[in-house]
Amino acid sequence: MTESRRSPVRSSRDESAARAPFVALVDRQRLLLCVGSGGVGKTTTAATLGLLAARRGRQAAVLTIDPARRLKDSLGIDALGGEPHRVPLEDLGEAHGGSLDAMLLDAKHTFDALIRRYAISEGAAERVLGNRIYHSISTALAGSQEYMAMERLHAIASEGRYDLLVVDTPPTHHALDFLEAPERLTALLSSRAAAILQNPTLILSRESSRLAQAALAAVLRGLERFTGFELLRDVGEFVAGIEGFSSGFQSRAAEVAAFLRERDTAFLLVTTPEPARVGETLAFHQELARAGLPFGGFIVNRVLPADLVREPPPDPAREEGRDAALARKLAAVHQHFGGLVEAERAEIAQLERAAPGVPLIEIPLQIEEPTSLQSLARIAAALDG
Repeated sequence: MTESRRSPVRSSRDESAARAPFVALVDRQRLLLCVGSGGVGKTTTAATLGLLAARRGRQAAVLTIDPARRLKDSLGIDALGGEPHRVPLEDLGEAHGGSLDAMLLDAKHTFDALIRRYAISEGAAERVLGNRIYHSISTALAGSQEYMAMERLHAIASEGRYDLLVVDTPPTHHALDFLEAPERLTALLSSRAAAILQNPTLILSRESSRLAQAALAAVLRGLERFTGFELLRDVGEFVAGIEGFSSGFQSRAAEVAAFLRERDTAFLLVTTPEPARVGETLAFHQELARAGLPFGGFIVNRVLPADLVREPPPDPAREEGRDAALARKLAAVHQHFGGLVEAERAEIAQLERAAPGVPLIEIPLQIEEPTSLQSLARIAAALDG
């Protein structure tokens, strides 16, 4: 999403009719999730929607799961952490009665809080929090970041502090990666694999002799000495410490899943008019439909304006000398961009055919990337009509 010499927002259909459904989403929803591949402008889109909500008098917050923290740069703020950071809307010289906060969904902090909540005692919680395996798992285990981000999102929504939350999701090749990750994590914590980590001799069958189990235990102790630190003890203590947590984690995951399917939630698919990106977006749309998740519409960024080639180029046959050579070059450029515009229109038409009647809005390719609050505000104002 970026700024052009003309209106920063355009559509192949009637512009006000195209804008209206998105303005309605911003006015009535409590949660908007921007989903898409990397590099399509999700962060800018999320920031712009948050600004639009604030313009329309809502108390809004933009939250990012993306560890790259591009949201901070897009909103022109100095820092971004797990606590709300107020975006200085007064710098825009406008007063609309709304507000906008930005924050990072801090997975590690949230994981620590859940350990304290579900531990059988304060001592048990401290043992887990001080465990080296826990420190690795809470930041690196597949699914843990996404689980905790969604848990934090649910907690913020439950506080009722904001009218609207806009989420900038991490880049993904599958729309549901960050939504399904919590289920994968809870399944792991409650699986036989976790039990084996706590007591590796369970690898042996129940019929195995005590002698075989003792032999394996001796091998494992030797491995422990070879590694130079008490790896197996740390693993066992961690798994023992979280024993019984899985039911709590699973119940919270179920609550989050229900929260994402509520009527005041909407998923927005963000893309650009390139064949590969549109193909991924169509696949994302199918994933959302299969999962029964509420779909709000498409946002297509960096679209070439159709009127770029509306005027015919100079006719080289009617020029002479240097003017004729220049006219031929201009005609070639006109033809090139005409082909690009036509190709983009064909890609956007695929989205319209895939979801007829679903809101679709286009944001033209901008001269400069919107790296300031002011440039984002101009796009938000154009969306507001």
